[in-house]
Amino acid sequence: MKKKEIKILIVIALVAVAALAVIKVIQKKNAGSGVTVAIYYRDQIVKEFDPAKDAVYTVKGDYGTLDVEVKDDKWHVTNEECPNHICHQMGWVGPGEYLPITCLPNNIVVVQEGSSSK
Repeated sequence: MKKKEIKILIVIALVAVAALAVIKVIQKKNAGSGVTVAIYYRDQIVKEFDPAKDAVYTVKGDYGTLDVEVKDDKWHVTNEECPNHICHQMGWVGPGEYLPITCLPNNIVVVQEGSSSK
């Protein structure tokens, strides 16, 4: 191979790597967009929220109240009135994890519903 051909291949490889880096940055930026999270009391949705908007939501259950904090595209239970506090111990959940936060004494479930974009 000639030096000119090697330089062209190196330029093509660098452009490809740069394009992949840009795609990854855009995917990370848009990771939380379009996701809806629902808070169920028994079998009814009582609140829905966008995890991209920081807030605290309070829901009344059978045993007492439960607070769900939303911050930086993630959510978790911060304060609950139940005996074992297991839902608080479950920690933070984010988009794509699909792990429901369940408070059985209160009959409350916090679950990602999926993407709202179709």
